[in-house]
Amino acid sequence: MTKPEVVRFGDGHYRHVVYGLGPYIADYEEQVLLALRCLSHRGNLDEISLSRSRAHTDALIEECDSGTLWFEYGLVGELVPFRNDFPRANIHELLAPDLLHQLIKGAYKDHLVDWVEKYLLQTHGKRQASIILDDID
Repeated sequence: MTKPEVVRFGDGHYRHVVYGLGPYIADYEEQVLLALRCLSHRGNLDEISLSRSRAHTDALIEECDSGTLWFEYGLVGELVPFRNDFPRANIHELLAPDLLHQLIKGAYKDHLVDWVEKYLLQTHGKRQASIILDDID
C-alpha cells in the first residue's frame, strides 16, 4: 500500500493512487480486537501513559505469550488485522464510536425501555402492563 497504482477514473483519465484508510466505525467487540486496551492505570486515568501504536502492538506480539496478550492487553496474537496493510493508518486514531449500537441502543434500548417496562409493571400491574407493552410494540 505504499507503491502507487495506476487506476482509471470515471472521467476516463488514469491517475496514480495510494490507498489509505479513513475513520473506522466498528461495534465494541470489534474495536476491542482492533486496538489495545487503555494503557492508563484504572485508578488514575489522568496520568500520562504510553500512546497506543502499531510499533507497540507489534512489540507486544513479538515478546508476549498469547495468554498475556489477551488478559493484559486485549490482543489476539494469532490474528493479523487488516490494518497492517495500511502503513500510514494508525487504527488507534481512526476508531470512531458506532453511534447506533453504542449510544442509541445502549442508552435508549437497554436503559430507557427497561425503565419504562418496570414503571408500567409497578404502576399498572403485570396484566395491564403486558397489554400496554403489546400496544407499544
